[in-house]
Amino acid sequence: MANAPILSQEEHARIAEAVARAEEKTSAEIRVAVSTTPLVGHTHHVTLWAALIALVLPWLVILLVPMPTLRLLAVQAAAFVLLCGILAIPSVARGLVPRREKRMAAQVLARQVFLAHGLHQTAARTGILILVAPEERLVEVVADTGVHEALGADAWQRICDAVSAKASGGALGEGIVQGVTLAGELLGGPMPVRPGDRNEVPDRVVML
Repeated sequence: MANAPILSQEEHARIAEAVARAEEKTSAEIRVAVSTTPLVGHTHHVTLWAALIALVLPWLVILLVPMPTLRLLAVQAAAFVLLCGILAIPSVARGLVPRREKRMAAQVLARQVFLAHGLHQTAARTGILILVAPEERLVEVVADTGVHEALGADAWQRICDAVSAKASGGALGEGIVQGVTLAGELLGGPMPVRPGDRNEVPDRVVML
């Protein structure tokens, strides 16, 4: 059976509608992107932890059960293979990746997507990207200079918190809608809609 999509078609439509409504309040251009795959590969973390445990554990065992060197090496090899299998289970492997590494990967991806989708090319430098990585439970906001100077980092953290508050309870689509809505409210004050303002960036969600 195929896995259920991260966002349903209805949620896609609700998010796009939320972006359109938010941009009725501000001249900023809002884009949402959602990662559908892990940001950090687990393989080298699995191998590293399996090797470390297999190296240390048999030496602890030998204190209780003396054994010849060759047998010890065989136990280490068997332990390494067994641990690789156990630690490679996705739910286990995810926990082996340091939070700092996940955060750095999210930041790098957010900047790549920001540039790849031309959010740095809006007329007044008002592009803003909300990147959501459900696998890592991370949200990143990247804003162009015109937007960042108007609001600053505290505003981006509030948007991230708004998304996470709902997403952590399993309502990812609702969380994104809430974050987009808050972005429109925050941006509407210092960056209201200007005469002749046009939509420079599509409202639909980018699935990565």
